Amino acid sequence: MKLTVRAPATSANLGPGFDCLGLAVDIWGTATVETGRGDGSIEKGVTRLIWQGIQAAFDHIGEPPKVSITWDNGIPIARGLGASAALRAAGLLAGNALLDNVHDVEELLGLGTRLEGFPDNMAPCLLGGFQVNARSNGAVLHLQAPLPPDLEVVVFVPDFEMPTQESRRKLPKHLSREDAVFNASRVGLLVAALNAGRYDLLDEATRDRIHQPARGEIFPGLNPIMAAAKQGGAAASYLSGGGSTVAAFTNQNAERVARLMTQASIAAGFSGRSIITRPTTEGAQLAH
Repeated sequence: MKLTVRAPATSANLGPGFDCLGLAVDIWGTATVETGRGDGSIEKGVTRLIWQGIQAAFDHIGEPPKVSITWDNGIPIARGLGASAALRAAGLLAGNALLDNVHDVEELLGLGTRLEGFPDNMAPCLLGGFQVNARSNGAVLHLQAPLPPDLEVVVFVPDFEMPTQESRRKLPKHLSREDAVFNASRVGLLVAALNAGRYDLLDEATRDRIHQPARGEIFPGLNPIMAAAKQGGAAASYLSGGGSTVAAFTNQNAERVARLMTQASIAAGFSGRSIITRPTTEGAQLAH
């Protein structure tokens, strides 16, 4: 049996929504899983994450079959675009298909969140859209929030990796009450502003005091690239996930925003490329 699974890239945190907000975007990676051709190579490279998803789907049910796995590298790895979630989600869907879809989407989300450690990328990857997530007694509570129909997302993808676990080590161990209230209020404002199409509020709504200051020390190009995006006409800009990608929200001048983000990065000594994309309401899916 040969299965093909498409999974979207995702942008998490969106500034203040640390580990709880995530957005699926129209950038896709494709995995191919073929049974009966396992050669041991699945334990190496990024395909091991797809294999983890397959194993998780089969856990407590049986042994997965031998498989060969390929990945088209459609989503940059370790760049803050949810590649690990996409790889694992692809494995979960492939494994579930091999099991005649024994798991529903909520079970897949739970399995994927346990693999990832957090639901912020996995929820939008599996479900699509802009997902607001919370964890309660081991369960993932999630709700898709509305977005303005003209929203575009410009992402600048640097040529260097910024692995999430490494950047997390730099984050503060404690927050002041002032900083906690600052971020909580911006999360609420961000969800409401996107719902209402209030682009004028998005700059303030995407500000953060939890993770971006520390990660900006790792990536000194962050603040200049964010500033350039807003100079180009973007309503807001933020570090996508754990980085290194920088994302911007706009409903106008997307090409200018992309060009200025690239120029600012080069001026700061970082090469990379800008991509103009949009949110997608589609989640990971088997290709037919």
